[in-house]
Amino acid sequence: MRRLTLLILTIVGLSAIFPSGMQGKKKKTGFPILKKDSLGGDYSKIKKGAEVDSGLFVVLYKSKDNKLYFEMPEESFGRQYMLASRVAATSDSKDFVAGQMAKTPLLITFTKDERNVYMHQIQSQNYVEEGDPIAASFEKNFMNPILKAFKISARNGKNVVIDVTSFFGTNESSISPIKDDNPVAKLLGAGSSIKATFVSEASGISSAKSFEKNIEIESVLAYTTTGTVKKPYSVKMHRSLFVLPDDPMPMRLQDNRVGYFQSFRYEFSSGKDRIEDETFINRWRLQPREEDREAYFEGQLVEPEKPIVFYVDTAFPAKWRSTIRQGIEDWNRAFEAAGFKNAIKAVDYPKDDKDFDPDDMRYSCFKYAATSTPNAMGPSYADPRTGEILSADVIWYHNIVSLLHNWRFVQTGAVDARVRKTTFDDDLMQESMRYAAAHEVGHTLGLMHNMGASYSYPVDSLRSATFTRKYGTTPSIMDYARNNYVAQPGDLEKGVKMTPPILGVYDIYAINWGYRLIKDADTPEAEKPTLDKWIAEKAGDPMYWFGAQQVMGINDPTDLTEDLGNDHIKAGDYGISNLKILMKNLLNWRMEKGQRYDELETVYLEVAKQYNRYLGHVVPIIGGVEYLEIRQGDGQAANKTFVSKAEQKRAMQWLLKEIRTYDSWLTPRDVVGKLELDMTVNNKYRNNIISQLFSSPRLYRIKDGGLADPSKNYTIDGYLDDLTNMIFIAPTAGKLSDTERDLQASAISIIMSRTGLEKKAAASGSSSKTSGIAGDDELYFCSHAAGDNSFTRFNLASGTLSGAEQGALMLGRLKKVMQKYRQYKTMAQGATRDFYDYQLLLMERLINNK
Repeated sequence: MRRLTLLILTIVGLSAIFPSGMQGKKKKTGFPILKKDSLGGDYSKIKKGAEVDSGLFVVLYKSKDNKLYFEMPEESFGRQYMLASRVAATSDSKDFVAGQMAKTPLLITFTKDERNVYMHQIQSQNYVEEGDPIAASFEKNFMNPILKAFKISARNGKNVVIDVTSFFGTNESSISPIKDDNPVAKLLGAGSSIKATFVSEASGISSAKSFEKNIEIESVLAYTTTGTVKKPYSVKMHRSLFVLPDDPMPMRLQDNRVGYFQSFRYEFSSGKDRIEDETFINRWRLQPREEDREAYFEGQLVEPEKPIVFYVDTAFPAKWRSTIRQGIEDWNRAFEAAGFKNAIKAVDYPKDDKDFDPDDMRYSCFKYAATSTPNAMGPSYADPRTGEILSADVIWYHNIVSLLHNWRFVQTGAVDARVRKTTFDDDLMQESMRYAAAHEVGHTLGLMHNMGASYSYPVDSLRSATFTRKYGTTPSIMDYARNNYVAQPGDLEKGVKMTPPILGVYDIYAINWGYRLIKDADTPEAEKPTLDKWIAEKAGDPMYWFGAQQVMGINDPTDLTEDLGNDHIKAGDYGISNLKILMKNLLNWRMEKGQRYDELETVYLEVAKQYNRYLGHVVPIIGGVEYLEIRQGDGQAANKTFVSKAEQKRAMQWLLKEIRTYDSWLTPRDVVGKLELDMTVNNKYRNNIISQLFSSPRLYRIKDGGLADPSKNYTIDGYLDDLTNMIFIAPTAGKLSDTERDLQASAISIIMSRTGLEKKAAASGSSSKTSGIAGDDELYFCSHAAGDNSFTRFNLASGTLSGAEQGALMLGRLKKVMQKYRQYKTMAQGATRDFYDYQLLLMERLINNK
C-alpha cells in the first residue's frame, strides 16, 4: 500500500511543469523588468488601510478589499514549511466536522525570481546525502514541483510582497474542503463525498494573524452542491503555515514487531548497491533538559524539556471533561517507563488567552464534535523528514456515547445489572469514556492498532478475578478489545473485571521502545542493536507481540477486531450464552413504558450484530494463516503457519451448528413481532456464512495449506467433501425445517453461481450475497487522517483460485449434491419433496445449459 501510494504521488508530481525562465532574469525570458520605485509606491498603496501583523512573515490584510498579502524577508526563502488546511466550521458535517483536517498537510518551500514567488511542494520521500557524487543528478531528477506562483506586487527594502488572496480565499484545489473520493475507501464501503460548485462572490478571507513561527488564516468558502438535491454549502477554513525545525529531530528506525505509525524515504547513494528504503517511527520530541541528561541516563525520572500538552474542549460537559483529562494523562505511566515524568499534560481551553485558537497548529486539542456520528478519531501530524509529531488532535463525536452504551449493555448486560439502563450512571459512562479517550490519545502518540493483542489471553483467564483485575481484557488498549463478554453471571460478584485495562502491558512496553533515549547512540543505526534487544527480551511472551490490522480480507484468525481470548469458539460460546440471557430479558430490561419500540429495535439489532461478530471471529479459522514477523538468522522456520485440519473442521462444525439454530433464540416472535422487522431479518447472517465457506480466496488458502503439509492440513478435496456432507444433511422423518431449506438453497445458489456456467446464477429463493467476512457494516471505534503510514496487512492480493479451477470444483460439488438429493427425495414428504424437485431442476438446467 505504501509503495502504491508513492507511485500515485509520483504520477501526480510528474504533471507539474516548471515554468520556463525561472533560472534567471534575462530579458529574453519575456519577464517584464520591474521598476523598484514603482514597486515601492505599490507597497504604500497596499499598506494603506491594511491590518498589519508581524511574525514569521508580515501579513497585510485588507478586509474591505478582501485582500491578503505576505511580506516575505530574504531569510524566509529556502526554509521548509508545513501548510495545514483544517475545517473550522461547516454547514454540513458529512465529509468533515469542525476541527478536522481537510487535507494531508503539505511540506512546502518558497523560491523567487524578479517576477514571482514560487511555492514548491517538497519531495521528501527521496533523499541523497549532501556531498554524494550523484547529488547533482539527483537534484535534476527530483526537483520540487511548483504548487503555485505569486506575482511580486511590491517591495519593501529587500522584502517582497505577494498577493495570496486567490490561494487562501478561493477554492484552491490543493487546500480545498471538497473531498476527493478515495478509491481504497470506496472498496471498503465508504460513500461518495460532497460535490459542489464554488460561489466566489460569497467567499473570501476573514482573518489573518502572524506569530513567531506560524501564520494563521481563516476564510469562508461558499458552494452550491451538485446532484439531485442542490443546496448551499459553506465551510470556514483555517490554514496554518508554520516553519519546520531547523534542527530536525533524530529518527528512530521502524520495526514491524512494534506498532508505530511511520514515515519513510528512499535513499539514493553511490556507496550502496541498491536504493535503501528507510522507515522511521512517528513520535514526539521528548528529551530531558540539558542539566538533567546525566540523571536521565542514570535511570532517574526527569521531566521533559517540552512536555506534550493537550487542550481539552470546554464544550465537553464538566462531568466528562475531567474524565477526558484523566484518559490523556493515563499515558504518563507509560512515559515513566521511558524515563519521563509529567510527560503529557491535559488542560482546558484557556479563557483569557486572545491568541489561543484550537485550530492553530501550535496547539494539540481534544475536540468535541456535536454530530450524530458514533465514533472518534486521533490523527497526528508529523514532520515527514524525521517522523517528529508536531501537532495532534482527538475528535470526539457526540454520539460515541451511544456506541459506548450499546457495547457495554450488549457485551456485559447479562452479567452486570448496572448497565441495564437507558442512561448509565455517570461513573459507569465515565469508565467507558476514559478507555475510549486513552485509546485515541495512544494514536496521537504514534501507536497503531494492535489487533492481535487480545489473542494472547487464555479464554478462561477472562473469568478470573485475579487475572482481569491485573490485566483487564487485553494487553493493549490499542486493540479493539471492548468489554468482557466472556464473563458469566456471578463473575462480577467474584471480582471479575468487565472492562479493558487503564493501560496494557504492551502499551507501556511500546512507549518505552519508541521514546526512551539510548545513551551514546548518535545515529538510527547505532540505536538498532538496543532496540532489537528490547524486542528479543519479550519475544517469548505473546502479551508483547504486535498484530497488524488486516484490511481487504481477514486471513489471520489470531489478529481480529472485537475479539477476546485465544479460542474464538470457546469465547463465542460464552458470549452467545450471555446473548441468550439478554434476549430472554430484553423487553423487561429495556422497557420504557408509553414509548414506541424504535429504541428497543436499535438495541435488538445491536444484539444481532454482536452475535454476528462471534460468527465472524470463527470464520477466519477456516483457511486461516497465522503470520509471524521473522528476521534472517532468528531460527524461525517460516513466516506463516496454516491452521490445522482439526481446528478448521471444529470451526466448520461450530459455524454450521450456529446458523442452523440461532433463529430459535435470536429471532423470537414475541420480540420481533413488536418491531418493524420481518422474521427473516437475520437470514443474512446464515447466507453470508455459507458464502464465506465457499469463497475463492479461502479455497485458495486451503489448497496452499494442503500442498504445504497434506497430513496436517486440509486438502481442498478433503475440505469440500466435509463441507458438502455437513451442509447437505438428510431430512429428519422425511422433512427439512424452513431454516434447513433456506441454508441448503443458499449453498446451491452460491455453488451454481461459481461454476461459471451462467453469467448469473439461477434464483433459488435465497440470497447468494458475499462479503469480506460475514456480517453487517461495522462502525469502527476510530479512524485516521489520510496520509497515515502504517504496517497494515493488506489481503486483497493474497490469492484466489482461477476461474477454471473454481468452476471445476463447484461443478463437482453440484453433482454430489444432486446424487444426495435423488436419494433423499425417496424418503421426503410434502414441502421437502417439492424442495428437492425444484433444486434438482435448477441444477439440471444449469448443467444441461437449458
